[in-house]
Amino acid sequence: MPTAGTASCVLTRCSSCVSILLALSLIAGRPRAADVPESSSTPPAAKSKEPTAPRIPPSRVAGAHIMISYAGAQTPIPGVTRTREEAVQRAKEALAKARRMDASWTDVVREYSDDPSGAKSGGNMGAVFEEGQLQGPYQALGDALFGMEIGQVSEAVESPYGFHILTRIPIVEYAAAHILIQYKGSERAGADVSRTKEEARELIEKIHAEAKREGADFAELAAEHSGCPSAQKGGVLGVFMAGQMVPEFEQALAKLKVGEISGVVETPFGYHIIRRLKIDRVGASHVLIAYNGAMRAKDGVTRTKEEARDLAEKVLAEARKPGADFAALAAKHSDCSSAQKRGRLGLFERGQMIEPFEKAAFALEPGKMSGVVETPFGFHIILRTE
Repeated sequence: MPTAGTASCVLTRCSSCVSILLALSLIAGRPRAADVPESSSTPPAAKSKEPTAPRIPPSRVAGAHIMISYAGAQTPIPGVTRTREEAVQRAKEALAKARRMDASWTDVVREYSDDPSGAKSGGNMGAVFEEGQLQGPYQALGDALFGMEIGQVSEAVESPYGFHILTRIPIVEYAAAHILIQYKGSERAGADVSRTKEEARELIEKIHAEAKREGADFAELAAEHSGCPSAQKGGVLGVFMAGQMVPEFEQALAKLKVGEISGVVETPFGYHIIRRLKIDRVGASHVLIAYNGAMRAKDGVTRTKEEARDLAEKVLAEARKPGADFAALAAKHSDCSSAQKRGRLGLFERGQMIEPFEKAAFALEPGKMSGVVETPFGFHIILRTE
C-alpha cells in the first residue's frame, strides 16, 4: 500500500503504530469502563445473545472481548499460571455469565478478563476491523465478529493469547486535530521540556485566544506550538474509535460539533486545545505496476519504468472494458501485497497515502476509476469503492 510517512505521536497506542489514528490509548492508559460511552463498549439490549448471521453483512466491525489466557499459550500474559484445561473451564463460566440477559458485559469483563488494559475499558479492542483483516492465528476472532449482530456474544475462540469471548459493538468514531503544550513532569514530555505547569497553562491560554480569533489558522498554530509529533500535520490525529482516547480528551471532543474548538483541556500529557474535524475518508482498490528501481519494488520486478507504464496502460484499457473484473485484474497484475485481497486497500483518511495517490483517490466518485497515476512506488490504477 502506498502509505505516506507518519510521525509516531507521543500519545499513540504503541511504538509500532504506522499512523496516528490510534491516538491517546494503551500507553496513555485506556479509559476506565465508566468513562467509555455506552455505545462504544456496552452492547445494546437484545432478545438473545447467541450469535445469528447478520441481516446485513458488515464490511467493518468493532468488538470487545474477554480474554482468558493460560501458562504455555503462544503469547502468554505475565502472571497467569492456570493450565489450558483450567482456562477452558473458566471460559465456559465466563460465556455462561456473559450470555445471561440480565448480565452486565463490563462486569463479566472485570471478573474474568486477563487483558490488562481491556479489563479497564469494558474489553474494548480499540480498533475497527475490515473484512479479511484478521487472518492467520486471529482469523477465528474475525469470523466471530463478522458472524454476529451487535450485542451478541460469541463462543470462545482461540488465539496465541488464549481464549476470547467476543461481542460486536457499534462503531463510534471521531476525527480531530489538537495542540498540545507539555510541561516538565507531564507524561511523555521530552527531556528538552523545561517549562513549569503554570507556564504551560499561561501559554495554552494565549494560544487558545489566538485560535478563537476570526480567520485563525489552527493548523499553523499547531505546527508552531504543539509538542505532539502530529504538529507536522497541522495537529491532525486522524480518525479514531471511541474508547481509544484518555477520558478527559474524549469527553471534551464528544461535546464539540464539527469545526468547533474546545476550551483548554488538561490530561496527563499536558494542556490541549482540540478541534473536531469531519471524518473524511474513502475506500479504494488498486492495481500497482512496479518497476526495477521503484520504491519498495520486489526483487523479482525486472521491468523498466517505460515497460511498467506501457503495462499499466494496457491493464487500464482492459479494466475499462464493459463487464471487466477489476478485482481479478488486481489479483493477476498488481505488484502490491493487496493483490492477495484482489486489490482492496479498505478505508483510509487524508494523510495516510502518498500525495499523488491520495489526490487521485479523493477526486473520484464512488465506483469511478482513475487513469494511470504515478507515485514513487510505480504506476497505479485506482478504483474508488466507498
